[in-house]
Amino acid sequence: MRRPAWSLGDFRLHKKLYKGTHTSIYQATCLHSGLPVALKVYFLARMPDNIVHMLKREIEIHAQLVHKHVAQLYAAFLDSEQRVMLVQEYAARGDLLGLLQRLGGRMQPDQVGDLVVRPFLDALSHLHSKGICHRDIKPENILFTQNWRLLLADFGVSINLHQERAVTRAGTEGYMAPEVERCPLKADPQDNKDNRELAYSTAVDIWAVGVLAYELMVGFPPVVAPAPAAGSTAGFVRSEMTAAALHFPASVPPLARAFITAALAPDPADRPTAAALLQHPWLQEAAVRVAQQAAKRAEAEAAVARQTRQLLQQATSVPQPLPGTAGLSTGDNVSATRFAVRSVSAS
Repeated sequence: MRRPAWSLGDFRLHKKLYKGTHTSIYQATCLHSGLPVALKVYFLARMPDNIVHMLKREIEIHAQLVHKHVAQLYAAFLDSEQRVMLVQEYAARGDLLGLLQRLGGRMQPDQVGDLVVRPFLDALSHLHSKGICHRDIKPENILFTQNWRLLLADFGVSINLHQERAVTRAGTEGYMAPEVERCPLKADPQDNKDNRELAYSTAVDIWAVGVLAYELMVGFPPVVAPAPAAGSTAGFVRSEMTAAALHFPASVPPLARAFITAALAPDPADRPTAAALLQHPWLQEAAVRVAQQAAKRAEAEAAVARQTRQLLQQATSVPQPLPGTAGLSTGDNVSATRFAVRSVSAS
């Protein structure tokens, strides 16, 4: 994929995957390498200055993230029509939201723990180790490749806490931690940057992990409220949402409940880190059970394969001659068979 210059002509566009106010995403193929990619196209003419600032930050952050569970950014370039192109790893299986809908809106706890939360936390731990806060964790931003490798994507509102203070109300309603909800919207990127009381940390991503795990197992987020009216705070995740206020159906096992409760601690300082959550007993137990189930499936498939081979061997084996017909030709053997049948019938 490396080359001195890039252009839209390097790619064959197949279909539009998404269209937003300032951006569109296309499935495409690189004509030089044959690699399938996702082209994220920003239209600079439609973007206000604060969004351009976020785009620059997105590219800077994404470019430094190289991890098996982070969608790879291959390149970013500006074309002659003032379009910024981000060439990214393509996820053929789509996003987690689509998968969840195909599964009827819920997943089994072991599936959630081992197939989603564990690899996702692996990616999140990598981000946090670099001081990067994602700020928009939700099913739509978790993707899967053709072989079901999980990818964390969309760093459009991410921020590097080593370089600047996070003081903006950013993310998606329902997944924002209480300390994010209280922050005001901004007209200029530098608004409120000197206000330490508004600053929050990577713990906001941990809150979103708790919301995500709950939603995947239960079928809806832990707090469901209508969209707020203009200028109203109704519908926000409120500080009253404590561990005691959480309600779990019987299908959520105790260890999963403990995981979610820890992630949704009202005080950010009480939430575990992503690295600590990776060692949680729920994930360890889920990994063991998923591995056992996979071993049983493999054993059953091997047994079916053995039976199939035996049947094929029997079907293709050379038939043994009838007693007393050894040395006869095929025609003689057939005649002898008919004679034997007539002899049995006559008797």
